[in-house]
Amino acid sequence: MLADSVSAPTAPTLADARATLERVWGHTDFRGLQSEVVGEILAGRDVLAVLPTGGGKSVCYQIPAMLRPGLGLVVSPLIALMTDQVEALKQQGVSAARLDSGVSMDDRSAIWRAARAGELDLLYVSPEGLAQPHLIDRLHDLPLSLIAIDEAHCVSQWGHDFRPDYRTLGRLAELFPGVPRIAVTATADARTREDIVRSLRLDGARVIVDSFARPNLQLSAIRKENASRARTDAAVIDLVRQRRGKSGVVYCGSRDGCERVAQALRDAGTNAIAYHAGMDARERDKRLERFLAEDGTVMVATIAFGMGVDKADVRFVIHADPPGSLEAYWQEIGRGGRDGEPAEGITLYGPSDIAWTLKRLDGRPMAEEVKAVQVRKARQLFAMLDGAICRPQAVRRYFGEADAQPCGVCDLCQDPPAMFDATVLAQKALAAVQRLGERFGKTRVLDHLTGRTRDVQPWEAGLSTWGIGKDTALHTWRDVIDHLMFEGLLVEDPNDNKPLVRLGDPEAVRAVYRNERVIEVRLTPARVAAPRERVRNGRNAALENMDADVRARFETLRNWRRERAAEQRVPPYVIFQDKTLLEIALAEPGDLHALEHIPGVGQSKLERYGKGVLAALSAAA
Repeated sequence: MLADSVSAPTAPTLADARATLERVWGHTDFRGLQSEVVGEILAGRDVLAVLPTGGGKSVCYQIPAMLRPGLGLVVSPLIALMTDQVEALKQQGVSAARLDSGVSMDDRSAIWRAARAGELDLLYVSPEGLAQPHLIDRLHDLPLSLIAIDEAHCVSQWGHDFRPDYRTLGRLAELFPGVPRIAVTATADARTREDIVRSLRLDGARVIVDSFARPNLQLSAIRKENASRARTDAAVIDLVRQRRGKSGVVYCGSRDGCERVAQALRDAGTNAIAYHAGMDARERDKRLERFLAEDGTVMVATIAFGMGVDKADVRFVIHADPPGSLEAYWQEIGRGGRDGEPAEGITLYGPSDIAWTLKRLDGRPMAEEVKAVQVRKARQLFAMLDGAICRPQAVRRYFGEADAQPCGVCDLCQDPPAMFDATVLAQKALAAVQRLGERFGKTRVLDHLTGRTRDVQPWEAGLSTWGIGKDTALHTWRDVIDHLMFEGLLVEDPNDNKPLVRLGDPEAVRAVYRNERVIEVRLTPARVAAPRERVRNGRNAALENMDADVRARFETLRNWRRERAAEQRVPPYVIFQDKTLLEIALAEPGDLHALEHIPGVGQSKLERYGKGVLAALSAAA
């Protein structure tokens, strides 16, 4: 019969996806679990994908959107993130657009005309935009190839970056039945993943979780000697000075802190830019453009900065103030080394930081159950920072990788700290706080334990804990009490900026008293302000040790790229990443055919920039 002879359109295959990857992005195959995620969407099935930062999450929905019939709808939380991805796609010859408050009415009309004509592969919108009925009505008139929800951890109240508007995205299952949906994130523990699936109504979706390993990141943590801002600022300046000429990000816990540290860095000769939510949106955009365009720039920011910003050559991330959870830590540290080349993540931390974190959590409106989870997450972060277990291994196990092995390159692997059993000292410290009625600060508790209280009153001298620790060095007592705070066995009550030390979780305290819980503390504080030089075997080594003629070609190509980026008002890396320019400088291709086979070039960029690249190489000869 005639009906039998007419076959349905053939669904795109993974082979088609690989061909698109090579043609558009210049890569011959997918990395990690990308192909599994792409395969699910090509088959029309829902999926939650948890892939590491820099692991190519966006490609997992961009390629299926290009291959499947219809328009790919991408929900993204930040204008900067949408702008970045759309500009990068345009450079690669992909038809993409965004709808946000910065798009003019004329441009909006042009975008909808292109969508109705089937000329648009991807459309980026915000969750707030999707709340507008007119936008949903317009989308109903278009065939959708897929719906992608980027930064999906924002859905979960258990996550580190909860956004209420994301909770409404579950209704997309009803509004667009039959359209496959993909949720992607780089940071979600098991509980957060369950919440994402439930909230987005991804019932039956396959959950694909790749390893959280980032072998190119060298992690370290530095215990703050005291809570002085001046000391912390000086430490940050010294760390940045050691990495002079490299792009980096410094995270601060407050807007004032950002401005202060950025100015201190500028005074020390660093091209530093402050960025935080208290600035005018246009000023923030201008500063972000500078950071993306200029080499060797340091962005000093609050957590308002960074989500999805794909500056590939960030070589270090420094936390002047630690974040509030391991999820936030891993995502923010993940800004470094997105190009796969060696990068560093350095965190400064101290007891005052966890007190500040807990005070901030206490002031937020949230259910007690949620607050308890967030407090536990904060303590898990500080326990990792002050612990003795390989840092990447601890993080990966937190995310569920039970078989994670030591990385071999973090500060704890390179220089394992000496530990001692401090259970008895912990019992004495806990007892002292209890006997003192939880009415004094840390200094007074230390004086009590060591018998140093001035003008001691008879009631205090008569306590069994008075002077019980005078045979132990004062700095050891400080380490023990700090560690008990990180563990949650002691907590600081802010008390109008005059913190009082009190006992923490009663069950945990009782476990220490009964010798059911062993307390191990570092013998001496970790000092890694100048980490030993790591073994470099990536392209960074080539950058630092290349021959003079290769360096000349590389610098000429970078200058050529900077000029093209300025002409188009786009970040230089969306034209070519440093990694690709270095490959070109090393290979020295003599024609377009040879240039085409260099990873990261792709057909669109070959046609657009190929002759210019060859001309730049000739000029450098």
